[in-house]
Amino acid sequence: MEKTVLATMLFADLMNSTEMAKNLTLQEYEGMIVDFQNTMFEVASAHLHAFGYKGGGEDSEWSIAGDELRVFLYSGSIGYDIRNAMLIAIKIKLAWLVSTYNQRILKEGRMVSRIGVGINCGKVIKEVSRWRASLGQEKANIEGYAINLTKRIESTSREGTAYQVMVGDSLYRACVENELLNVNFSLPRNAALKGLGQNIPVYEVLSFMNHEIFPTMPSSLKGGLLEKAEFAVSQPMPESWIFPTLLRYYISQLLEGENRAVEVKAIRLANQALGAVDYKKTIYNVLGWLHTYVKRMRNFKMALHYFNQALQLEPHDTSALLHVARISEMRGRKELARRAYERILVFKQTHPEARRKVAQLNQAADATGGSSG
Repeated sequence: MEKTVLATMLFADLMNSTEMAKNLTLQEYEGMIVDFQNTMFEVASAHLHAFGYKGGGEDSEWSIAGDELRVFLYSGSIGYDIRNAMLIAIKIKLAWLVSTYNQRILKEGRMVSRIGVGINCGKVIKEVSRWRASLGQEKANIEGYAINLTKRIESTSREGTAYQVMVGDSLYRACVENELLNVNFSLPRNAALKGLGQNIPVYEVLSFMNHEIFPTMPSSLKGGLLEKAEFAVSQPMPESWIFPTLLRYYISQLLEGENRAVEVKAIRLANQALGAVDYKKTIYNVLGWLHTYVKRMRNFKMALHYFNQALQLEPHDTSALLHVARISEMRGRKELARRAYERILVFKQTHPEARRKVAQLNQAADATGGSSG
């Protein structure tokens, strides 16, 4: 029976594996592929189970063939599926970075093997093909133009300079219009995709801050995970996605309680990131956060400097504006706080904290017959 579903699709494969094969023995190449497949299996299977997917073609399916992972999610909630596809993308990159193969490569002082990812969403047809049924394969499979498009989007990841995670226009619009995730994208690139006969816009992930990445890694990969990631970021020319991933984990640790060692690592890594990544807005916000909320680092003047740096890059950045408003309140600058909250409402009219604070500050000003700050 034929059924149309809205799916989120992820394709991931080893970058430059064909070129790598020329420089490896047959046994070395086979070892790399086996390590890749085992790593992808651990991440995909554990993640989908942990996040409530039933699998088996009911709300998701995935497969590994050679140096490629395919994941299809169609739970009925496009926002949930996009979030999980993004999490899987970063988790497989992290897992592969700390894999046995790449750790050996790092210790030899060589460039690691990388994974390119393409993600998109679109309507597909879910059905049991007649020829499959004749073979006793009653499981429904999915087909559609959106699948081919996502595979083509993945092929552009080689051109990426940040995360090398590329997304299509439909997924980009869903994220931006519905504010699904704390994710930032590049400007669109018009890509001429093979076999499509037209250019289409693709976007690269520039930053993805999510607290779930480290805690929800498979238990089989958690041993030494943090130490391996920290080792990787200490090497020459580390991949830029490692910085916000590690920094978000440090922030989670700091939120659980004061930890001097983590504070030192966080500030050191954030300053290192400023010289290593092209997309600095997220790093400015992290540095601003550290100087605002970590007691031993608290320096409101420095925090405002970093948040203003972020706002110079993106004037409507809600996170930076929100922290500027909070700092202004903490310093007793209520008029400055009100203006910052009002700026948030210009870009996001339904922001609950900004709406509440503007009303409170206006009421307080009316009660005193004036304003302060």
